Amino acid sequence: MEVVLKELSDYTHAPILHKGHIKSIEVLEQDGNISIAQWRLKVLGFLSTAKQKQTVIPPNRMTNETIDGFASGTVENTFFTETNDGTEVLDIVEVQVPKLRKLVEMLVALYTRWLVRSILLDHKRDLESRYSGVAS
Repeated sequence: MEVVLKELSDYTHAPILHKGHIKSIEVLEQDGNISIAQWRLKVLGFLSTAKQKQTVIPPNRMTNETIDGFASGTVENTFFTETNDGTEVLDIVEVQVPKLRKLVEMLVALYTRWLVRSILLDHKRDLESRYSGVAS
């Protein structure tokens, strides 16, 4: 569980895995378990930016909050549970769309769900290939 939490919270790991979605990530501030990064990503085919505050809460939780840019106010809470089969990841995303809320909320929510799921599946594949020979 500690390895999965560290790997999923490592901002520098994301651009390598997600070139189709994330164009660049620049860590602006890092203080212990809290970091702020500027993300450049494709959103519905358009290049957009978002500033994210990530808080790692060992041993089993991580929070990402969009503090500026696309979907500002969106909060992603990730919880990790150790199971007999490995580490289970529960990801809960609360999407905020302040402007034109009703017109685009469902579209942005569906897109965000797809994007987060794609990123987590990329991480899962990478972790499985990297640690497949390591005994738990």
